[in-house]
Amino acid sequence: MPAEINIPNQVQRLLIVDRTKPESQGVAIIEGLLTGEMPFEVKNAIDGTLASIHQDLNTSPRYEIVRASERLTGGLFSQTFPAPLNREMVRNLCMRYETDAVLTLEKFSSDFVITDKRITIKKKVGKDDNAKTIEVPGILVEGLASVQVGFRLYDPESGNILDQSDLSKTNLWSAEAETKAQAMLLLIEKAQATRYVGQMAGAAYARRIAPMYIDLNRTFYAKSKKYPSLEKGARFAEVNEWENAIQSWQGGLSLPGDDKTYGKLCYNISLGYEVLGDLFLAKDWAARAYTEFGFKAGRTYAKELEQRMMEDELLKEQLNTTSDQ
Repeated sequence: MPAEINIPNQVQRLLIVDRTKPESQGVAIIEGLLTGEMPFEVKNAIDGTLASIHQDLNTSPRYEIVRASERLTGGLFSQTFPAPLNREMVRNLCMRYETDAVLTLEKFSSDFVITDKRITIKKKVGKDDNAKTIEVPGILVEGLASVQVGFRLYDPESGNILDQSDLSKTNLWSAEAETKAQAMLLLIEKAQATRYVGQMAGAAYARRIAPMYIDLNRTFYAKSKKYPSLEKGARFAEVNEWENAIQSWQGGLSLPGDDKTYGKLCYNISLGYEVLGDLFLAKDWAARAYTEFGFKAGRTYAKELEQRMMEDELLKEQLNTTSDQ
């Protein structure tokens, strides 16, 4: 899957920097008391965000990732970005770590709001043969975790900001029991919840700047009592012999049959070519399943393949790492 935005191809080694260190630890503690965000809890969530983006960027073929050891002063608890790093600072960081660009987490705030309401819950009573389920009054507690983060990507040569992005992520957890105290014990802890949504934010930004591997699920048609070529091709496909599978399905098109079966055969042939990496032939066969035999799944598949072909062109551009770049 291509990245959401294009980053210059000369950026190969990327430095990740935490720029959320508060200017004053005392002020940070006071702000934390006012907002309910304790610095140690926020630091835990920040670490989760940076670990997530580091891990996800490492899974992409696009970059080599380096993590800076220092933590720079920036926007802890802030709703706005701090002043950008100057060119000299960015160039010094790149020289020190031998990287081509600097990615900074520059602002971070989190929250965890708990609400509760009365509900009816089910409870098991009795033992063995006398066991039964009854309904009793209970409490439902819900915890809504949220983070607001800001990333910047700096170019050391020009000093320009290549990208600046605000991200917000939320997630809801719930627990129920007979009393609020019991339900609270079952609910996720605040630090764990905010770290989780921080990881969501880190993963989201990684997808913004880096192509990522994704899993595609495809299903081919395998069963037919009247047309053995469909089943034979499916057996080849199940053991990853796609050339033989395609040959079997193509052979079925020369035998007597109905439009629905021919459409399935064309669809399967299309899938086989996609697995083999020939998206042009795959799209042609998917389109043929619909245009010649009215098989509607072929029309949908042809559109999906056309989208894949456009994404592949963008991927080639994003992953172009030739020496003349």
